[in-house]
Amino acid sequence: MAPTLVEHVVADAGAFLKRAPLQEIGANIYTLRDVVDEIRDKETRRSLAVLPYQLHFREPHPEHVRHVTEFSKKTGDYPSLSATDIRVLALTYQLQLEHEGAEHLREEPLLQVNIQSTPRHPETPVNVPGFHFPSKKATEASNTQTHDHKDGERFNSFQFWREPVAPLDNDLLASLGPEEESHDGRSEAADGEHFNSFQFWREPTPIISDELLALLDEGGASRSDPSAEDQSDDEDKENEPEEEEPDGGGWITPSNIRQVKMESADWTAPADVTVGCLTTDFAMQNVLIQMGLHVLSVGGMVIRQARNYILRCHACFRTTSSMAKVFCPHCGNRTLKKVAVTLNDDGTTKMHFSRNPKVLNSRGLRHSLPLPQGGKHGDNPHLVEDQRFPQQRLSRKARQKTDVFDPDYVAGSSPFSQNDVYSRAANLQIRDGQCGGGRRRANPNAARKKFVKKK
Repeated sequence: MAPTLVEHVVADAGAFLKRAPLQEIGANIYTLRDVVDEIRDKETRRSLAVLPYQLHFREPHPEHVRHVTEFSKKTGDYPSLSATDIRVLALTYQLQLEHEGAEHLREEPLLQVNIQSTPRHPETPVNVPGFHFPSKKATEASNTQTHDHKDGERFNSFQFWREPVAPLDNDLLASLGPEEESHDGRSEAADGEHFNSFQFWREPTPIISDELLALLDEGGASRSDPSAEDQSDDEDKENEPEEEEPDGGGWITPSNIRQVKMESADWTAPADVTVGCLTTDFAMQNVLIQMGLHVLSVGGMVIRQARNYILRCHACFRTTSSMAKVFCPHCGNRTLKKVAVTLNDDGTTKMHFSRNPKVLNSRGLRHSLPLPQGGKHGDNPHLVEDQRFPQQRLSRKARQKTDVFDPDYVAGSSPFSQNDVYSRAANLQIRDGQCGGGRRRANPNAARKKFVKKK
């Protein structure tokens, strides 16, 4: 049983499906009619008929629903929320305003993830043999050194990493002698007057054969010492009495599973919590935490931390923190996928990818695109972000206002009333102009021909 009861608890469908002891968590339990209607499980519906507490049904105000909807769009969880989920969040927000006020609530979500893109891909290979990629600081230092050199006026990038070829005006054998001497002198020199690109990115491998043989000779006489010490230690351990660990030797057992979960989770006891929402949906938990509302777990604990998400393009591998994007702002393709990220202590972000191959689903890309349709009711696939679409307006007869004082007015239930049923907009069942990315169909459950007779 929880040490303190939460005054007002808003329960989601997950609370009833998980059989949460709500009477031990909160004093007043609230929910929606739609939440109860969502439950199809027979055992859960049977348990709802004989609850040991009173369940209060309330409806949120429209302005609170609008506020939660706009806030969820900023956090990026709006596509994962249903209409019932948004109303549950709005009811929690409404109870918070009624009992505690909006002093500690946030109007904007916290920016916990900072995306920093670099011109070089993080997986780009560096230190490639035969190639030199100097940094800006190294380039500036090399420029200062070359200007001090007597031949600084004739400096170029080719001479920076490669020794200039000796002139072959004289005899070839005569020109090879000084080169070998200069090479030996350069290797013996400590500072190295000439720069070598191979030594810049890779340290020369030391010759350790002589040192290794010397160490083996010195340690040959003492090779038996460690074994003797190990034997003496084993004998001492055998003589010592065995100590039994009271906690079961570090194993997770049914007796300590609850304690292990509480120690490893990001939650605490509900102290001084007046209004809370009990849900198992990660998207709802993230929105509640970002707004500053309290989130309760099935065990009655207050959850303090949730996941953060960004959008990552699997075509150009760029990321964006604007969760309202449908198309990639860098390459323009509709290849953005939702990725969970965490922020390390040093400020770097760590992305957590899914191993499920269905994340990158190629459904709908097998067949070619249809021919573009014209007219004021053309239905074309949404392929680019700045694509123009028809306004999909209703017909003039459907947009006529009802005037009851008109002498020619006929009631709508009369068989002589005129309704718009023959226009193109009426046949397409156009209601509003909402549209999204990809191909759109008015009714995806409409019957269509599966087998077409080939000519």
